Order: sequence, then C-alpha cells, then structure tokens
Amino acid sequence: MSKYTLNGILEHLRQELTLTEAEAKEIGSHFEVLRRETESMKIDVIQNYLEEQRKSAARDRGIASLIKDRKRVRDSLLVAAGSFILGGLLTRDKFGAVTAGMSGFDGLVQGLGQTRWYVLLDNKIIVAPEDGVNPAADWVTWENLTAALVKLKRKALAGEKLGDLDNIISKLRRGKLVHLWILTTNQGPSNKENSG
Repeated sequence: MSKYTLNGILEHLRQELTLTEAEAKEIGSHFEVLRRETESMKIDVIQNYLEEQRKSAARDRGIASLIKDRKRVRDSLLVAAGSFILGGLLTRDKFGAVTAGMSGFDGLVQGLGQTRWYVLLDNKIIVAPEDGVNPAADWVTWENLTAALVKLKRKALAGEKLGDLDNIISKLRRGKLVHLWILTTNQGPSNKENSG
C-alpha cells in the first residue's frame, strides 16, 4: 500500500511539474510580447516628441507670419469663427464648438509655418525649420528620419532590443540617413546622402 501511495504521490508531482512548466512557458511568452511592445513604445515616444517639437516650431513661425501680414490675421480669424460655428452645429456643445474653433485656428497657424524640417541627433534631439539650422551641426531630413524610426519600430516588434535613448540615437546614426550639408556660398541648403 505504501508503494501505491508513493507512486500516486510521484504521479501527482509529475502532473504538477508539467502544469507548472506549461504555465511558466505561457508567462514567458506573454513577457516576451510585453518586452517587444515596450521596446516599440520607445520609438512611439520619440516620434511623438519630434512631432510636438515640429508643431510648436510651425506654430511659432505661423504666428510670426500673422504678425507680419495683417490680412492673414483676418483670414485666420474667419477660419476660427467658421470652425467654431461648424463645431457648435455638429456637437451642439459650446465647449466642443470652442475646441473646434481653436483647433481650426491652430491648424491654420501651423499651416502658415510649414517648411522643410530637419532634425539634429545629438545629446539632445532638436527639430528645426530649414531657415533655422545651424551650419556647424549635422542635420538629417525629417522625412528620412521618420522612415528610419518606422523601420526601427518594426525591428523592435520583431524582438530587437533598442536600449536607452543614446543607443537608439546611435542606431539611427549608423543607419542610412540623408544629411543636410550647408554650402558656404549663398546657394542655400542642399541634401546629400551619407551612410554615416
């Protein structure tokens, strides 16, 4: 009888170990999915940061443009009023109408400030308009950098570890980016592909 009891106990332990092993594998696979999503979220944070910097710079440029041209102020106020009225009609909510009006005005102001954008990948990531780049620094084009970030996000979702911000910037620098080279003559900026 003690042998039967011992065999029963061993069988029960084997089943428990098999169940524990299966649960551990499931937890491990969930952990791996979370790790990959966390890595890809690093790219989302960088993209959002860059986009907010670009919007802010476009807004500043748009406001400067409005100050120089009084006719644009009238036009922008008409857009804001139109958005306010349309927002009020659609939402039947005064706060929704105000939000729509402000959003319309903000969109117009940002539109007035649009230009070609460049990004400096240094200790600090900086977004600047074409006419605001420092010739002494190594700037990359906005379009090329955003495409590189999309590729890096795909790699993160596939399992690549990105590391901290310095590591991500290093990976971006090692990638093939289009850099801005400032000519010393008055011909303005030009783009040149560089794999550095």
